[in-house]
Amino acid sequence: MRRILAGFLATILFVATIAPSVAFAKFKGYGEDGQEHSGINYEDMVFAGYDGKELRKIIDDMNTKMKDAKNGEAIVSDYEKIIVEFDIFATQYALNNVRYYSNPLIEEYAEINLEMSSLWTELADATLIAIREALKSPCADALKKHINDEELVEDYLDYEDMTERQHELVTIGNELVQEYDKSQSTEYSVEYNGETWTKSEAEAAYAAGEIDDVAYSQINLLASQARNEVEAGIYAKLVNVKNEQARIDGYDNYAEMAYEDVYNRDYTTDDAKNLYAYTKKYLVPMEGKLYECFYSEAILVVDKMFGGYLMEDEALVDLVEPYVGEVHKGLTEAYTYLKDNHTYEMDYLDTKMGVGYTTSLYQYGCPFIFNCPSGSYYDIETLIHEFGHYNNAYHNDVNCLLDPTNMDVAEIHSQGLEMLMFEYFNEIYGEDTANAVRFATLYNMLNSVIEGCLYDEFQNEVYSYPGEITAAECNRIFRRLSTEYGYNYGNDLDEAYDWVNVSHTFQSPMYYISYATSALAAFDIFALAQKNRKDAVDLYMTLTTYGLDTPFCELLDTVGLPDIFEEKTIKNIANELDSYSTGLYATGSAMKLGVKVLVGFAIAFVVIVAIIVVVIVLVVKKNKKKRLAAAAAAEAAAVTVNDAVGSEIAESADDGEEAGEAVNEEADNGNSEN
Repeated sequence: MRRILAGFLATILFVATIAPSVAFAKFKGYGEDGQEHSGINYEDMVFAGYDGKELRKIIDDMNTKMKDAKNGEAIVSDYEKIIVEFDIFATQYALNNVRYYSNPLIEEYAEINLEMSSLWTELADATLIAIREALKSPCADALKKHINDEELVEDYLDYEDMTERQHELVTIGNELVQEYDKSQSTEYSVEYNGETWTKSEAEAAYAAGEIDDVAYSQINLLASQARNEVEAGIYAKLVNVKNEQARIDGYDNYAEMAYEDVYNRDYTTDDAKNLYAYTKKYLVPMEGKLYECFYSEAILVVDKMFGGYLMEDEALVDLVEPYVGEVHKGLTEAYTYLKDNHTYEMDYLDTKMGVGYTTSLYQYGCPFIFNCPSGSYYDIETLIHEFGHYNNAYHNDVNCLLDPTNMDVAEIHSQGLEMLMFEYFNEIYGEDTANAVRFATLYNMLNSVIEGCLYDEFQNEVYSYPGEITAAECNRIFRRLSTEYGYNYGNDLDEAYDWVNVSHTFQSPMYYISYATSALAAFDIFALAQKNRKDAVDLYMTLTTYGLDTPFCELLDTVGLPDIFEEKTIKNIANELDSYSTGLYATGSAMKLGVKVLVGFAIAFVVIVAIIVVVIVLVVKKNKKKRLAAAAAAEAAAVTVNDAVGSEIAESADDGEEAGEAVNEEADNGNSEN
């Protein structure tokens, strides 16, 4: 039930201000998709708004004419007009969202967003009621014949009218999400030792050596608490709203409803609980090992390369372009369209909200990528990731009304492409940095699995909490669970605060597990690529011809990937990661090791020469006075050597201390982002 209409129905009941990345139904093959693309440049696309008058007119016409069997063709015509109108509506909605996420604090964009969300709920409800009644009317045979899909017809017939309370809850939920968006775009000030600080001011002062570790950590904690006080409060209210919506629709809580109706999953929350356990058993220890042994070194190399440099979005697109076709020539058509029609917005604006997503501009027959860059290698990786979504969306001929939602499948399209691009990192990043980026990307993909499980377990527990959840209880639940996933906190509090920075938890609740499931599938593609790259690429390209109407587990079985809910699969992935990352580290560190060995030999040589000189002086000098002088010289030489060695040891200790501080700072930054 509702499999085909899942995405559309989810939009009605749970309209969020950001659409998840999109992909569509299965297409025949590259070059045979039948999708029509307007070829219109994004700069020429105009936001004109949508008032709903035309759609209401069509709905009214359908309601009037369906009563007479002679109007079968007219009802079919109205049905097709409705599909076109929703494509226009969805496109206008998406265009305003680009403006809104470029600056959530502009009231005009925020107000339009809320108005369109409310209008969407109203018109979608009216549309589905009209289609349902037409399928029960004297014109039913003509419409059923035209639809030509028994399951879709059943979905339409199963639709239930929204109640007044459901409309109210959608509006309340949208308003809460906008409150969160505005808060995320606000920098909070806190008092410390009689001075006012923000996180960014503290970071600058710490980098300049103006404040110490203690002050920096305390200011960060206070700022996190200030933000959390607002946003965790919003979240607690949102959870209660979502749960009420779910109960109206017959579910115990929203988590259960999201799995079945919103994300079209063919695995249950019980399956996910098994995955949490396997992740903690095999992947959390692996993440800890990789971080301690390799990650700090790799990330320092990567950070030094980029240094906060913000590449213009056109230059970024040009940089990646040559290697997309190297993965597979079938990917070039979509990338050429992306480039030629500038269907992306990835330039830096200090007003942008820190999100990245791919959405569809149905009216123009093309996808669109939005991202807020960070001035790091993530900007390149984000483009590669989002292009995985873009490519699938570009080739699939589907309308908004029939666009399903299955993010577990969609994220394989994106994360699988990231893994296959490793082959070209030497050319993209340079030979001196490529292995560090490979390692950092691999580590972050592993972290996607761990955090995907953590945030899903957190939300499952929050949504199933007896009674109304509070902000403080959310903080305590996250603190407790996060320590099970390897988080370390530099305080003895019983609450965690930075979890509110993951926007999906508010905008697309219960989405995050899709990053974990899809990353595990992507790791299996990556493991295959190490043995036979052609087979891995062919498997990936076959997989991308499947869209979101194919359930995740079914798709894995269809293309021959292992079941990620089996313990042995997770254990094998951990072993593959261990083997590959160890090889990366050995290769990347060989030259550094050689330099250290040479330095060691040089120091030893100097010491030996000094000792030989002292011995010669002692033997040759016969005169007692000269012997005394020689002894004095020997003592002086020994002191000199000891001073030199001591200086070298001290310098090494200082280097170690600086590296330790850098690692600690990176860990702090990681906790802040998480």
